[in-house]
Amino acid sequence: MKHKLPAFDVLVDMARNDPQKLENLRLRLTRSVIEGAATEQKRKRLEGLQFRVDLERKRARSPLAAAIKISEMMCHSLADLHRSMVTPLAEEDQNAQPSATVLSFPPPAKMYVEFDDDDNQ
Repeated sequence: MKHKLPAFDVLVDMARNDPQKLENLRLRLTRSVIEGAATEQKRKRLEGLQFRVDLERKRARSPLAAAIKISEMMCHSLADLHRSMVTPLAEEDQNAQPSATVLSFPPPAKMYVEFDDDDNQ
């Protein structure tokens, strides 16, 4: 499943002189990642994400506009992930009050060490 990506200069040359070859490489690598998903559920999620990325690329007026839109998608996804980690309970139910049973424990036994202070005189 591991593929070696061509050097940056090679990719730039492909983009300038043979864009179809670069597109074929992108498709091959993308398919490889999706097919290598650990579970069927993850594969379907990756396919859905790739569908959205492809849709944004088609809708964009230029490659730069597509890159900006896809970057915005990634930023929104990262913000959602951050929000879910910072405030996980808020997403479950904003009206639910957390409840807990508070247990009382007896105070710990006092531990003192007795010693003679005669040695220091």
